[in-house]
Parts: sequence; C-alpha cells; structure tokens
Amino acid sequence: MQRLLKLKKVLKNSVLASTAETLKAAKTAGGKFRPLTDSEINVLESNGNRCEDWSHVQVDPAFNPKAIYRSVFMGEVRLPAFYGTLLLPGSVSFPTGIYDSLIHNCIIENALVYKVALLSNILVCRGAVIQNVGSLVSSGKLSYMIGTSMSVGNEMGGRKVQVFPDITTDLVDLQLFHKAEPEVAKAFDEQLTQFCSEVSLPFGIVGKGAVVSNANIIRNSWIGEHARIEGAAKIRNSVILSSLEESSHVYDSVILENSNLQPGVTIHTGAEVQGSVLMSRTKVGSKAIIKSSIIAPCCHIEEAEVNNSYVGPMTQMHHHGLLIAALWPDGCGNLGYGANVGSNHTGRMPDQEVMPGQGMFFGLGVNVKFPANYSEAPYTLIASGVTTLPQRLKFPFSLIRPGDPQLMGVPAKLNEIVPAWNYSRNAYAIDRNTYKYSVRGKGIVPHAFYSIFSANTVRHVFDAFNRLQVAQVRDLYTKEHIDGLGENFMRERVRQSAIQAYKAYLEHYVLNMLITLVEEEPSTANQTPRELRKLLNGDLNKDIARAITLPETLEDLIKRFRQLEKDWFDNVAHGLDKDIRRGSEIFDDYAEAHPVDKNFADWEKNRYEDSIRRLNNLLKIVKPEA
Repeated sequence: MQRLLKLKKVLKNSVLASTAETLKAAKTAGGKFRPLTDSEINVLESNGNRCEDWSHVQVDPAFNPKAIYRSVFMGEVRLPAFYGTLLLPGSVSFPTGIYDSLIHNCIIENALVYKVALLSNILVCRGAVIQNVGSLVSSGKLSYMIGTSMSVGNEMGGRKVQVFPDITTDLVDLQLFHKAEPEVAKAFDEQLTQFCSEVSLPFGIVGKGAVVSNANIIRNSWIGEHARIEGAAKIRNSVILSSLEESSHVYDSVILENSNLQPGVTIHTGAEVQGSVLMSRTKVGSKAIIKSSIIAPCCHIEEAEVNNSYVGPMTQMHHHGLLIAALWPDGCGNLGYGANVGSNHTGRMPDQEVMPGQGMFFGLGVNVKFPANYSEAPYTLIASGVTTLPQRLKFPFSLIRPGDPQLMGVPAKLNEIVPAWNYSRNAYAIDRNTYKYSVRGKGIVPHAFYSIFSANTVRHVFDAFNRLQVAQVRDLYTKEHIDGLGENFMRERVRQSAIQAYKAYLEHYVLNMLITLVEEEPSTANQTPRELRKLLNGDLNKDIARAITLPETLEDLIKRFRQLEKDWFDNVAHGLDKDIRRGSEIFDDYAEAHPVDKNFADWEKNRYEDSIRRLNNLLKIVKPEA
C-alpha cells in the first residue's frame, strides 16, 4: 500500500501531467486561428515560401507574414503573431519567425525556427529556439517510456523496475527491495497505465524557452522548458524534463535514446545514454556510457561505463571504470581509474550482481568478483590493485588491502581487512566528502541521508562491534571465526583497534542523542545520563547506550562530547597536514601548486565552532556558572 500511495503522490505532482493537459488544449483549440488572406499569401510567396495548399495553414489574428522567409509548409500548420527577438547560442539576438525550414503538421507559438531541414508533428512553445537542426520529428502518439520495465542488478531480468520520467528513489527502492502483494503490483501497473494514457501526446514537444541548436536527429521526444540541446548527435524516444530553475543540458555529440532525464541533468562530450533514467542534477560526460540503469540525483559520471545498475545519490565515477549489475541504493561512493566492478560472468550466465555499501570507494585497478554484497559495510575502501573474491562483508569503514601469501595458517588468496580504518584513520576524507555532498545535494538530498551517523550505518557498526567480541583470542581470524569478514583475514591487533574505533563511533552517536534529547526537552536537564538513557526511542538505541560507559553527570557528558568533537576536528586537520608534509617532501613547490581548499576549510571550521557553541550554550543551562 505504501508503494501505491507514493506512486499516486508522484504522479499527481508530475510536470508531465499538468503540461500534457495544457498542450492537448492548445492542439485542439482552433477558435482563435483564421485562414491566411490573399495578401498574406502573396507576401509569403514573395519571401520565398512555398505550400501546396495554403488553406491548411491557420494563423493568429495578428499574424504578420514578414517574419517568415524561404520555408516550405506541408499538412496542418498553425502560426502565431511573431514579435520580438530571441537569443541564439552565443548570445546573438534574432527576430522570432521561421527561416529556411521545412514545416509539417506543426503548431508554432512565438518562437524562432531557423534552418531546420524537417520539423514534423511538433508543438514549439513560446520563446523556444530551434536552429540548424537536421530533423526534429514525431511519429504520432508517444508514451515516453512510462511503465517501461528495466532490469537492474541481475542482467537476466531477476529484478524488474517499472520507470517513468518523474520516478523517485523511494519508488525504485520499493520495487527492488520490497516485494509487493499481487493485488498491489496489479494496482501499481494500472496506475502507470492510466497515467501513460493521460500524458501521451500526438506530437513532440519543444518547451517554453528551450534551445535546440546544431543537433542532428531528434525523434519522438519531449524537450522540456528552458532545456538546452546543443550539438547533440541523436535524441530518440526520450523525455528531457527541465525548468527555469533547474535547466537540463545535452550537448556535444551526445547520443540519448529511450531514456528519461529529470530537471537539472547535464549530458555532454560524446556520452551515450540508452534505456536509462537520470535523476535530478546528475552529470554524465566525456564519452561515458550508461545503459539500462537508474542513476539517482547528483551523481557525476565521466569516461566510465555503467550497465544494468541502480546507482544511488552523489556517486562519482570520474575516470575509466566499469560498473555492471550493481544495486547501490545508498550511493555516495566513488570508482577510481580502472576499477572493474563487473566480473558478473566468466564463461557462465550473466546472472550475478554486486551490492556496494554507502560511501564505498573502489580504488585504482580494483577487480571485484561477483556475487558480492558489501551493503552492510558502508564507507569501506578497497585499496588500489586489489582483486576481491565473491563474498559478503559486514564491517563498516573497513580497509581491504592485499594479503600476505607467506602468512602461515591463512589461504594465500585472502586479502587483509582492517575494520573501522576509514573512521579512525581517514577523518579528513570522510568530512571532505560530507562537505561535497552538502554542496552538491543542497535542496535535493537531505543531510540525514549521507551522514555517517545515519540509522543504517549505526546499526551496521553496532552489529560489527558485537561480532568482534570473540570467545577465543587468536593471532589471525577468518570468516570461520568471525561472521562477516568475507574472503579476508584479520589480525588480533587489528581486532583490538577496531573495537576501540567502533566504540568511539558509538559513543559519539549516543552522547549526541542524549544531548539532543535535553535540547528538545529542557525539563530533563536535571537527570543523569543513565536516567536519560531510558528516555531514548527504539530498542537499538537503548542497547547501544547500554554498551557505552556513560559519564556520571550531564555536565561531564557534555564535556566528554566536546572533547570527542575536538579530537575529530584535530584528526581532520592531521589528515590534511599529513598530505601536505608528504607532498612537500616530493615536490619543492607543493604548497604553491596545491593550495588548501579554502571552502572546505571554512566549512570544517564552522562545523566545529557551531558544535562547540551548541555544547557551551547547553552547559550554561546545565551549570549556569560554567
């Protein structure tokens, strides 16, 4: 039922539905149009225009034939009263009208059509510019890929998602990870079928204020308001949603087929997108290839290849890498150059898949063999050149690095795992990513989604912390000794360090929860931390709080949290200083050539100062003389 309610809400607010209703009315409303007069026909023909039967051309009452030159008209055509000027690419102002073009069965509002070899069955909305285009045509009633079934993950079709232009990550997640009852699935199909009927149009669209320039082929597509299409090689059977605030751009030899683009999407420089959905503010470029995939908001993909995957928000692939059959709903990850996350079949059926965890980083030249499940190991880093075996990993913030084939008692094929390394040793990278996510996802992806203290990450850390408590201490551990280590081994000293790192993480989480509780309920400020612990919501939070040693007083708790915040801030600074020291030893001019990112430095400083200010203010309430 939740699936149906979410779908109904999204469809109700769809820009396609509201726009389609308006456009259908524009197509059928012919009352204000009139036939051409003989004098207007004479002017048109003297301007080099031709038409087999001018009676099929209807015009606005204020129509001026002097805005049309050297063009051919066929079929039913409606023309406006052209007035004013519009900007061509390059900020060149040009009068609205029709110039050197072939127009067939079109409705044209006050727009500019210039050197279009064939414009057929298209509604050109006011303020649009179509310039130097090979063909922009529509063949008839269009469904715009609404209700199309896609296979993500398993390439053999084991996981189906029905898509439409306005689809949200919630609706993708519900279809992929929550099997619906037969009657719910049927009702879901029926809603999409009805929606498809409502928004299907008998013509293509070039929306208000859109610019289509120097493009080769555009077929059966919806070009949204204020979209910019410049130098595209081919656009077919696609929807490009756009708005004045979130304009979508498609330029420089792009191929776009059978796909849906949401507002704010950019595709450029030879990229190829086929049978896919790109959600808001996603950027795809530099010959990247996206096929049969759903890319969530604010992702950046360049030069890489993505096939049959669901890639969560703010994931980055800036270099040549491969991602096949991936279910990555929580995103926020990164693929390094040469990362091959796509070994889903080696002489067998392509029916295997990978589930990366949130914030996962695949290093340079990594090879990930399928099947693999890292969803319970968020913020894990696979070091450069590592080849991982099929496995299920359950330790967040881990580092996976090459193993030691000479190590006695451990199979040579196993890598080494260092749980919690990314939290205890890589604070700078974690906070810098958080800063980037806050900028890139502003207004679309909430902070709670990419926080390292999200509910899912906390649950996975607590589970890992408990599994590290072993009954028998050993020098080395594998999955035979500790569940969730995957195809890796762990040293005893690493286990001890990981316990302390996970404990510090959980302490930070619990203390922050208790402080927030007091802030929201000031009447609890006279209670001890142990008393406050009982007020926490949820069994998991209470269990975590019991596993952490709490200070005796609320004052001590606030001071302890203040120290944790300072330690984290110092760790971030230490990570930056370490990079600078290493770089300066290698390059004499390192400081000049690699200036500190001032925006991040200011963000980190403000974050820390805001936290300390918050704690000091609360401390004054708990102990006024402090």
